[in-house]
Amino acid sequence: MSISLVEVAGANFRTDYESDKLNTDFMGRLGMRKRYLPARLAISRSLAMSAPVELPNDELDQGKVIKGDTLFGTGTALSVWLALILERTGEPDIDTKRLVSLVGAHWRRGLAKLDEEWEQAGEDIGRFVRRLAEVAELPTSGGRLLVSGDPGASGATFSSGEIKVPLGEIGEDVATKEKAFWSLNGKGSAPHTAIMGGSGSGKTVMAAAMLRAIREQAPVPLIAFDFKGDLSDFTGTQGQMALGESFEAEVIEPPRMPIPLDVLALSQKDQFGIDEAALRFRQSFSRLKGSKLGDRQRNYVHEAAARALSSEEPCELHHIRDRLLEVYQEHEAKEDGATSSMEELCRFPLFEPKMSPAEFFQKSWIIKLPPNVPEDSRTIVVNLLLDALDQYLNGLVDAETSPDGARGLRVLCMIDEAHQILGTKLPSLSRLIRMSRSKGGAVMLVSQSPDDFSGEDDEFLDNMGLVAAFATNAKPGAAARVLGKGANLTNLQTGQCLVRFDKTTKRIKAW
Repeated sequence: MSISLVEVAGANFRTDYESDKLNTDFMGRLGMRKRYLPARLAISRSLAMSAPVELPNDELDQGKVIKGDTLFGTGTALSVWLALILERTGEPDIDTKRLVSLVGAHWRRGLAKLDEEWEQAGEDIGRFVRRLAEVAELPTSGGRLLVSGDPGASGATFSSGEIKVPLGEIGEDVATKEKAFWSLNGKGSAPHTAIMGGSGSGKTVMAAAMLRAIREQAPVPLIAFDFKGDLSDFTGTQGQMALGESFEAEVIEPPRMPIPLDVLALSQKDQFGIDEAALRFRQSFSRLKGSKLGDRQRNYVHEAAARALSSEEPCELHHIRDRLLEVYQEHEAKEDGATSSMEELCRFPLFEPKMSPAEFFQKSWIIKLPPNVPEDSRTIVVNLLLDALDQYLNGLVDAETSPDGARGLRVLCMIDEAHQILGTKLPSLSRLIRMSRSKGGAVMLVSQSPDDFSGEDDEFLDNMGLVAAFATNAKPGAAARVLGKGANLTNLQTGQCLVRFDKTTKRIKAW
């Protein structure tokens, strides 16, 4: 064989342009973040076919390049890929040019086959993966194959060890001058964060620096709620990579762009599941300022949601609106704040059910909800998205734990300007903070003052692994409740904050 592993690692592999577009489509379908992942799957699928691969026409437009060491890895992994391709080819001696052509042909054929099987599976990721398992002849006896998108799925984890997060861009203990780190997912620690500070104090600088540090250690996806509208392009004080670019996040600004999530998807399709989902929707809807639900209206909204969820798949907000109007007519009730609020929510499409929760929450998103977006629209978007995340995460099996006791991460949820929703006792946010640790969830709340948490119960803050506060005029009682007795937030210097973690409080130079 006149080819070496070094040559393969440095070679440029590609398929044709149309197949490359299909490769990108599969990234979205399967929640993959890297181009080489569907490429590997496609090449594997083609290698599983007994018929010889046909080389494509040289006149076809070419797609983007993937380097050999990215497409196949290095060392043993690269050797195995090369051996499999050569075995299937049956040619005793090939050069790099021939190998590049063969890989491109397998890539193209595999994608075409995967696309065919995707359609046969009804674009259902669970059925699709089960089909691939059958082709690969994976053993399934003694258990059940768990795949993302399946209600019983384990879900992907994106970390395999302890993640130590520096506390800000500088992250230095003021007293000792040593670097300060927080174990986000270490044994016995809670992965949730609350960062507080007045306008211009630097709380977002600290939050963004911590998120970038997490991303550098694990490719965990992020869903962030941006109430100011500048989070995606935020670079901090030292010109770091923009936060949106760090996470390869897609930025969505409803209602200009609907969120591509089946936000009302049922976790269970029996009557219990329908009633439970209708109750969750009513809880979210009742927190709109204009709704002001009385007992009668609460019953009407629940009945309308249950009807829509049982008869429509996917169920959308306008379906619930239509059923609500029907319920009011049946009961000969006059339209009121509940019906007008539903009409207002349906004026523009806030959600578009293109992706299941399993698909959606394996990608990174920044949801822009600036002040010009109607308040009810902002509220329902946050409430329904948090509820969908809560249902998705807490419906999964526990995340894997590494030998050092670190819990694997599945998703980060960050709420900037969180005072917009704090104090409303939103059940889904409370459940995420109390229950999602074992499932691989981590919540970061960035708000203005410890006072913002006064509407939540004590247990809410007790579940925060890290609490940080910059200079603010918070009431002494609120500061003491959050950071411990004697905490003073009025004499902090620029860039400094008080942090509480591991049952101790420290003064940190964050930026």
